[in-house]
Amino acid sequence: DLLLSLFDHSSSSSHRSLGSFATGQKMSIHWAAALHFSAILFLLCLIKGGALFVQPPSVLKPYPSLRLEIADRLGVPYRGIAYDAGKAASLPGFALTLDAEFGALDVSTFLALQNAYGAWSETKSRVRWRKGRKYTLLDFLPPLLQTVSGLHFRSSRTVQKGLPSFLGAPDDRAKKYAKQEVLLTSNCWGFAWEVLFQADNADTSAMTVSTADSTSAWRAFTGPGFDRIQSSLTQPKLLTDKKLRNRKLQGGDVLLLWHQIASDQSNKVYLDHVATLVDSDVYYEKSGSGDKVPFRLNTWEGLTANFPPTVFNWEWRRLVRNNRNSPSLWQDSRLKPASEIFGVDSQVEYANAEAVERFDFLSKLQPSVAKQLSLQTESDADGVVEAQTYTGILVLEDIMFDEETGRASLPPSAFDQESVRFPTLPNDPYS
Repeated sequence: DLLLSLFDHSSSSSHRSLGSFATGQKMSIHWAAALHFSAILFLLCLIKGGALFVQPPSVLKPYPSLRLEIADRLGVPYRGIAYDAGKAASLPGFALTLDAEFGALDVSTFLALQNAYGAWSETKSRVRWRKGRKYTLLDFLPPLLQTVSGLHFRSSRTVQKGLPSFLGAPDDRAKKYAKQEVLLTSNCWGFAWEVLFQADNADTSAMTVSTADSTSAWRAFTGPGFDRIQSSLTQPKLLTDKKLRNRKLQGGDVLLLWHQIASDQSNKVYLDHVATLVDSDVYYEKSGSGDKVPFRLNTWEGLTANFPPTVFNWEWRRLVRNNRNSPSLWQDSRLKPASEIFGVDSQVEYANAEAVERFDFLSKLQPSVAKQLSLQTESDADGVVEAQTYTGILVLEDIMFDEETGRASLPPSAFDQESVRFPTLPNDPYS
């Protein structure tokens, strides 16, 4: 399939990318692989108006099974808690958002936790110590993780007048100017990239919302900015032995869940989910694709309930900057923003010659337009593009910090559907 090197959803009709869609059931890979792209098309059919972040109504509950190895090692007591969004979440497995309460801390304990939980990120928590003030685990994590915990992202679509359409067979003429819908949504790897980008670039001030195709995301997370630490493909015991699994890991390591389609002659890798480690078997994630799924802290047990370990390959990677033993440590390998990694210009750059020729109109878009869009396609075994979806890349207004506590939050505009809207592109978006 000539599209395989360009778009992750190009395969036979029975083998499509799963994306970060999880159901909590042991479905077959072939059936599950169709869901991510189908979910995107479903969103396009239903969504109207602007996108925005939503705080779902939640009930605070104790979560005594939460274990924080770092806090335990420091001798700091805590209480695990969960915010239960109940039916506001799309599935029961997406209802809980975790945190831990430390209560009031002395200054030395506060600084020890701040260093232990934030050392992996160059964009640091700005939460300040004050005698008698109570703290939670989120207070010690990077600002971005503080801002979105427990929130849902409500997707939106906008109609753009002049984007190219590639529907049809390989020999069919692409339409240079076609009315196209652009979906603004958030998924696991778009969010994880933003987490790691901010970790690798000090004092990043704003959040970028993006949803790349699986191929681009896999290429990004396995690229020069990361070193592979371990994989269940070569160490199956990692999935059953907690001590072994966490022995080499540290905060900021990124977990990639992926699979291959056995009948795919190209041995195509499909990325299924991405999460960031903050403590042993404790991860931060955008828990699924689409709406009514939270940005949240989750545990290994929570992850494996949604992603059965025996179905997927589990691989852990580390930012080069955080890896003292990296052969690339002294190279300039800082991560680039989503607009430079996931835009259609980047997709074309890494495509094979046949795909570049077929999707030539993408290379002629204005650079500012190309960096605001990703393209996902779905094609059959004969290369007929049956569906395509443009997704947007949008930088929000700057993160805000409470003047008294230093805690981070999204700007008010992030909760305003008129503000979080993909902009209107030029009527003629070409150079």
